[in-house]
Amino acid sequence: MPAAIGAVFLWLMTTILWWSGWREETTENIPHWAVGAFLAVWPFAWLANIGFTPQITINGAWIWTFLAGLLLAWRMRPSRRWTVISAGFLVGSIYVVISRLAHTPSGMLSYLDPWGAAIVIGMLSAVIVRNVSEQVLAISTGLVLSMGIYAYLQMTSGSLLEMKATQWIESWWIAVLCSRLWTLAARSAVNLRRKWNFKMGQKRGGERW
Repeated sequence: MPAAIGAVFLWLMTTILWWSGWREETTENIPHWAVGAFLAVWPFAWLANIGFTPQITINGAWIWTFLAGLLLAWRMRPSRRWTVISAGFLVGSIYVVISRLAHTPSGMLSYLDPWGAAIVIGMLSAVIVRNVSEQVLAISTGLVLSMGIYAYLQMTSGSLLEMKATQWIESWWIAVLCSRLWTLAARSAVNLRRKWNFKMGQKRGGERW
């Protein structure tokens, strides 16, 4: 599947999941209307390509996602903001190593780039930071770092730089979905274990009585 089509498919899946119940799983004070507005505007932004210079053309979805990341960073406490951005640099460095610089056999490389690399950084973000805002900001920071390195390499080589809705946007959606799935799975496992321990404690207490 082409990366641009994959990004649209992942956006559609996220929109369906959000309005079918994921919004109830967010434990922080993110306005639901803000997430709904981001999801509603995203496909229109994806259709737009903005040319800043003859050498630089940036897709509107990239800009819209970047602005959403800035808004999330502004809402955080300064201490948490810089912690999450630092985590994003770590995640981005790992993403660059996996998807750009790692010397692996051709079969493994085709798996790791871009789906495998995005899955890895999504799971790492879920482990390193705790809630959806921090995970999205960490992933966005990491992928911006990756894109910056990619842009620098292209510009120094003299080729046309076109940042469009291809690998970057697709990787962003994959990483965000994986981080949320991992977080929800871990939360469900913890809750299930607590219920199991409570039931076992009741049974043992009843036997002693």
